[in-house]
Amino acid sequence: MTKEVVNIRNARKGQYRKVIEQIHLTDKCPFCRENFKYHKKPILKRYHGWFLTKNSWPYKNALHHLIIIGEKHKENFSELTQKDFEAAAYLTRWAIKHFQIKGGAFAVRFGDTNFTGASVAHIHFQIISPKQNKKTKHSKTVTFPIGG
Repeated sequence: MTKEVVNIRNARKGQYRKVIEQIHLTDKCPFCRENFKYHKKPILKRYHGWFLTKNSWPYKNALHHLIIIGEKHKENFSELTQKDFEAAAYLTRWAIKHFQIKGGAFAVRFGDTNFTGASVAHIHFQIISPKQNKKTKHSKTVTFPIGG
């Protein structure tokens, strides 16, 4: 585990930053099962030690912002197994079908949050699909920061 389970510097402003600051004081990972109390959205689906939920604080211009979180605390890419990737793929396919997602991104940050830009060190996959401009039919830009 890294020295810090959350990185305040990488937290977006507003309510989300306040929550991350509160979590930082506890020094407990907010994505580990015993501490999973800050998240506001219900768990939508579970599969082989991973679960899917909507992000409580979605990125600006995201129509869908979902996260897939492992029940076991992992921070480094090398800790992920073939079964972890299979679970993430299964949950992603389910989300695409369930929410009728026409396109988007599947992303994961790993390792030191000072390099990744993540606010939570616990590895989690993100499914992000942008909103569409009704007039132009083009998608709006969703910024997914990498780096700090």
